[in-house]
Amino acid sequence: MNPDLGTVYQQSAAAENEVEFLQIRFSDIDFVSNELCTTLFEVPWGEDQELHALSLDFDQDMLLQILARLEPKAQQQFVAQVNGQQPPFHVSLPEAVLVDRVTCVLGEEQEVEGEVFTPFVIQAID
Repeated sequence: MNPDLGTVYQQSAAAENEVEFLQIRFSDIDFVSNELCTTLFEVPWGEDQELHALSLDFDQDMLLQILARLEPKAQQQFVAQVNGQQPPFHVSLPEAVLVDRVTCVLGEEQEVEGEVFTPFVIQAID
């Protein structure tokens, strides 16, 4: 498993600041609850560009902004996949959504299945 970028970032002096990630491709979404979604990426980070795990959490409003970038047919396919499911569950988007800029703040440290990580919480997408 790659090191968690949120945990590394939490230990830095910039942990209180917003952070931007560029060229993020959303293709898979995990519904943690009815209000919270998350997705996981591997991103190069640091001087040596070592791969780190990047967890992005977002609410339903942000999910709708992401889905608005899908073609109408893909939106319908997504809704059909999600309808009737109760969290937690995983959905793959019918087509990937590329977002130029994702603005985040550092979330709270979490532990899931014995793994400790700190997600970033999406504040805005461009």
